[in-house]
Amino acid sequence: MNLNASPTKEQLRQLLAPCNDLSGHHLLWADRSGNVRLSLVEELDPVTFQQAHPDMQLRYETFQKGNEYVGPAASNDEEWISQLLESLLQEWAKAKGKSGVAYVELF
Repeated sequence: MNLNASPTKEQLRQLLAPCNDLSGHHLLWADRSGNVRLSLVEELDPVTFQQAHPDMQLRYETFQKGNEYVGPAASNDEEWISQLLESLLQEWAKAKGKSGVAYVELF
């Protein structure tokens, strides 16, 4: 899913659906090219993860495990998908091309 290529709800669903919400915390982020990624992180503090990905342009608050932010249930939640996609598009418009990493606190 790329934020510069008219992303769709279906693409976002495909990103969230394969994840296991109980396996750990997840970090939703976009690189400087607009590619959206969802990564499993071991700790709530994603600073080390961010340092390991210098191409990061935008990142969301860590999705804590067990809250159904990712996985099949999340991907089928129309309200969540709509809210998250709208937020991604709005935040990307603000962050794109700027220095540093934009942080989004969605909740």
